[in-house]
Amino acid sequence: MTAAGLLRVLLRRWYVVVAVFAVLGVTFVTLDEAGGAYVSQTKVVFVVPDAAAVGVFDDRQRDTLLEFVGAIEQEINDGKLPDRLSPDAPLFGAGVSEGYQVVIPNTGGQWEYSFPDPVLSVRVAGQDPDRVRETLNTLLDRIDVLTADRQSTLDPRDAISTERVPAEATVSHVGGSRRTQARALLVLGLVGLGVAATAATLVDRLAGRTPRPRRQDGSAGQTLPPTISPGTTAQQTERVT
Repeated sequence: MTAAGLLRVLLRRWYVVVAVFAVLGVTFVTLDEAGGAYVSQTKVVFVVPDAAAVGVFDDRQRDTLLEFVGAIEQEINDGKLPDRLSPDAPLFGAGVSEGYQVVIPNTGGQWEYSFPDPVLSVRVAGQDPDRVRETLNTLLDRIDVLTADRQSTLDPRDAISTERVPAEATVSHVGGSRRTQARALLVLGLVGLGVAATAATLVDRLAGRTPRPRRQDGSAGQTLPPTISPGTTAQQTERVT
């Protein structure tokens, strides 16, 4: 089939083309939404009395704070060893689209960990923004409860406290880049064009094979005269009629 012939088929069976691209459009939107996730993260800084989260940590109390934070990390993870991603690595980028992570940030390498600051990094990822926000708040509240329980016998003025940085965490949506989306849309468009051409051609051929009703001679209700064979007289004809 020539290009002109194919174009005529596509125009003649335009509804098939529209149906194919409608399905592909819904597929693209669904995959685009499923390919991303809602994320939120914050840091919980542990500070000694009369100190601030934005200040420089006192090296004389750093080890004590790190030991305390390590105990909180272990308890909130139910005693399991968490995966220690780079502090700059997003949770979604590590392949986690539904879940959370509470760890002491590792500033070292893959083979040698380094935990210089008494901080817990809290990161949450999910498909629903409200669920992500709820999970984050639940984790932060649990950290505060565990911190208070471990110091229940101390005077509050001598207890380690926590501060959240930032104080109010935001929830944002992450997904594929614009370039990736454009490339996927182009590929999907080419595939859709091929499917539409094939489907339209098939429908056109099937429609061409449908038998047409035969046209009958004479109009409806018209009585045809009887056939007179050779040798038949008029009187015989009258008897026939």
